[in-house]
Amino acid sequence: MNFAIEYTSAYFSHLVITPRKKVLKHSLVSVQSGLVLIKLGKQEYAVEPGQSIWVPYDCLTSLTYFPNTQVNRVDFSVRLTDSFPRQAGYITQTNLSSALLEKLEQTKARTSNANNTEQAFKDMLSVLKQEVLSFKPLLCESALSQRFNQWNIDDSNLPQEHTLVMVMREAKKRMQSGQKRALVIDDLFSGKEEEFEQLCMLVFGEDL
Repeated sequence: MNFAIEYTSAYFSHLVITPRKKVLKHSLVSVQSGLVLIKLGKQEYAVEPGQSIWVPYDCLTSLTYFPNTQVNRVDFSVRLTDSFPRQAGYITQTNLSSALLEKLEQTKARTSNANNTEQAFKDMLSVLKQEVLSFKPLLCESALSQRFNQWNIDDSNLPQEHTLVMVMREAKKRMQSGQKRALVIDDLFSGKEEEFEQLCMLVFGEDL
């Protein structure tokens, strides 16, 4: 069922990359743990724990969820006639919006049958919507975002675990573009197929 406003809490145990396309709804994505990269234009922006990002309807984007990432997400249907922020960017949560997201998460975790149809959920989401309408999203390249944007396969100043994820993402991208698996393993993993397969299971949870 498509709700006008829908809350979800999601845990990504492995690397997940969404296709780059225009989104069909407005979304507020809050990172609880782990890391999310959002691609806007030619730049990628790192969303770290405690940070939130606004993704408006019709925004051309791709999201990369790093392994062991927990996010809270609220989607707003385009059927809603409110004037939502039109620009993508980081937002500063208000005390009320933070409290509402925390309460939504607690309610969801405590009550297995709690869902977006319950009146209490609807009421909280309705109040949250009013807070969202006042958000002023801003895009700024943090130090971590800058390191991701400067990253290349031969030169990385990222932490080792981030570098590993980026290499595996590059491997998947090349194979999706039609490059032969053996060539990808030669280029990125010095021909070590067994090592590549182990890393696939570690990062993706499956072989490529």
